Amino acid sequence: MTEQLPPYTTIPQPEPEPPQYTLPETFNIGRCSTRHLVRPDQLKAHLQLLAAFSHLKQQVVASESLVAGLESDSEKRWVWFVNLAVERFERWCLTIKQSDTVEQRLPPIDVTMVWHAYLLNPSWYAEDTARISKLKPLAHFTDYFPNLLANPDLLTTDAPRHERVSAWERRTKSPYDPFASAADLTHKSIECPYCDRTILSPFLQSNGKGYAQSNFSVECECAQPITKELLGLYKFAKNIVEPTAPDTYLAGTLHTPRSTYDTGRGDTIKKRVLSSYIIFQKNDASDPVRQILINVQYDTTRMRTVLNKHLKPRLLNKIMGAYTDDRVFSLDLVGAVLRQASFVKKMVNLGWTEPGYFTNEVDAVALQHCIARYHAFLNIMAESPASFFVPTLDIDLGWHTHQLMASRYQNDCLSLVGRYVNHDDKVEEGQLATSFDITCRAWNNRYRVPYMHCGCPLPGDTIGQKLRRLLSSQTTSNVLLLPPKSDARAATHPSDHNAVFALHNMSASLRQRENRARKAEMRRLQAERNGRIVKRDGDVDHGIAFLYPVPMFYYYPGGCVAAAGAVVNGGLGCAAVSVAVFG
Repeated sequence: MTEQLPPYTTIPQPEPEPPQYTLPETFNIGRCSTRHLVRPDQLKAHLQLLAAFSHLKQQVVASESLVAGLESDSEKRWVWFVNLAVERFERWCLTIKQSDTVEQRLPPIDVTMVWHAYLLNPSWYAEDTARISKLKPLAHFTDYFPNLLANPDLLTTDAPRHERVSAWERRTKSPYDPFASAADLTHKSIECPYCDRTILSPFLQSNGKGYAQSNFSVECECAQPITKELLGLYKFAKNIVEPTAPDTYLAGTLHTPRSTYDTGRGDTIKKRVLSSYIIFQKNDASDPVRQILINVQYDTTRMRTVLNKHLKPRLLNKIMGAYTDDRVFSLDLVGAVLRQASFVKKMVNLGWTEPGYFTNEVDAVALQHCIARYHAFLNIMAESPASFFVPTLDIDLGWHTHQLMASRYQNDCLSLVGRYVNHDDKVEEGQLATSFDITCRAWNNRYRVPYMHCGCPLPGDTIGQKLRRLLSSQTTSNVLLLPPKSDARAATHPSDHNAVFALHNMSASLRQRENRARKAEMRRLQAERNGRIVKRDGDVDHGIAFLYPVPMFYYYPGGCVAAAGAVVNGGLGCAAVSVAVFG
């Protein structure tokens, strides 16, 4: 059929303006038609949040006197600060109530930052708030998030209402202001897995064994050493013997792509674990939790060996990866916040987080384009359920914003895409690069338009074409022209915050990286031979996607790729994983 362009209007001005664009009322996703899942005002609110997180980090990085011992290392100071923020987030979660008025119990900006990172791991967030009774009130607060996006000042304000500050300080027993709290919050309470004593561990120690450091170790009065790995095993053992639903289910066993609360699957997996006679063989301990710990000799590796006979490796890794410390959450939230920092920085560098940046109607076209592309992204996921697709920065902004409205996101995924679409921010760069090539081809085949327009070489695509958008081969096409600004085109660069470069397998990772660079150069030469000179678009200047890593602070608990986001090598040392960014 003949494609028809949508109507355009031109704002009457002395100088010619780019065409204005109005989004269609509905989008096609799979076999369904839907109204907008996210709106431009919600994207702006999310960007306001990201600006506040960026400002917070700048303050921490600039505050050399904030903590003794980290005066000269701003990045390590930030890792320590994030650890404190996660501690404060946990206190908040454990003190909020289902009956609370949300606006009077909203947290400070550092805690909001952790909450935000948790929401952007939607599968774990959804399961935790359903599986862990202590976190159920958090779901009540999450349901209010659409209202918060309508009034983001509630989360980013520097002058919160008195009752909000008072309620926070009364319940959490800590100052509302994160910097005042940093001076006050020096130790963490820990329960000894050997004797049940509660002991205090410093967050930082000069020997690198503080709770916020990767070599964490503290000795109890019973003369036994305690590590995060042991604390995670202790949490797992307590979960094994927990008799009361919903806490009886193990982490990672309820939430599936087709079901958000599969108790039948959870029961089956729990029974397999309980069938291990080694775990429950009789010993001198009267407490069932201690009995389990004694039988595996307080050793996580031995527990894995025992369970390997009952669970498939992938499932076992997922479950055990949720028990890496003593916090109530199944996700390492320190690592989650650190990984999100790359995306926040990209939005800041684009200028999109600046106040009033999208006030001009012409500039706001970029947000409309973001929304259109996000719906198209969901559509190719609905049409290709077995594929792994990688978003661009603008699509990722829409995706992240949708995830902040957790219940709505869950329902939209199941009804429109046909399965729950998880957001994995720990994908190794080799897989990500391959998947990004697949995404480019799938997008081009489906919509007959290029996926990126920022000047990066693409397989078989001309660089610098005007952005267009084809919604469906069965419907009227919608062509979207971006304003002539390099930052709008730069937003179509692949999102990088989820690319991790694994140093534990460095030789293979480097070989894959060299191959990708060689293939990119071959594409460029082939394009030139075909008379298509590859030029940069405006001032946009990027390196090849997924080739340039920057250090982050990670280690591998139990050999998993999932990171713990703490400082490494006993103090504040080199990284075990890097997050890929672009030059």
